[in-house]
Amino acid sequence: MTRALTYRNKVVALEARRVHTLRHMAHRSRSPGRIALLLVMAFAFGGGSAEVVVQTKRAVDKARHEREVGSAGHLVALQLLDERGEVVARPRLICPTGQRAELVLHDPLDPSDVQLRMGVVTSREPDGDVALDWTLWVPERAVAESGKLSLTPGVEQVVQLGGTTLLASWMSVPVPSAAFDAYLEAEQQRRAAAAPI
Repeated sequence: MTRALTYRNKVVALEARRVHTLRHMAHRSRSPGRIALLLVMAFAFGGGSAEVVVQTKRAVDKARHEREVGSAGHLVALQLLDERGEVVARPRLICPTGQRAELVLHDPLDPSDVQLRMGVVTSREPDGDVALDWTLWVPERAVAESGKLSLTPGVEQVVQLGGTTLLASWMSVPVPSAAFDAYLEAEQQRRAAAAPI
């Protein structure tokens, strides 16, 4: 049935359509093509959202692992002091846990002249201390030493180097950690205080 209607000086044709009954719609949804399409769409959208959940969990776990205390290794700081208590050298390096790290300091005026060579291997002990296996060579002072220490993180430990008057003050903190952040902040303040005005 069709009927004309005028709306703002335009003629609009209205047409009546048959209303779908519940019985007609139930018959319509049973077609195998529609069921297959419905299942494929549900699987595609459901599988996609499950993949998003899995990827998000992996990213969160990775970020949490990267921020775990000591996941990158340990900062090992050495301060060499002579008999008058003056600083001879202050080498620092970050050593991955269980791997050997080495630092070589050269004379800036003669790059072939080695002034200090330091090698360290760190590992975490069950009680939280840091096991440090170190070697040190300072040719100018005739020092060639090695040893093993157990360091409490953030606490300096002083070692007399062989038959010399040099003292080696060792310190280690896990990286990353709050102690490492505090160490960096203290170093910045020390440099700012030592800078000429």
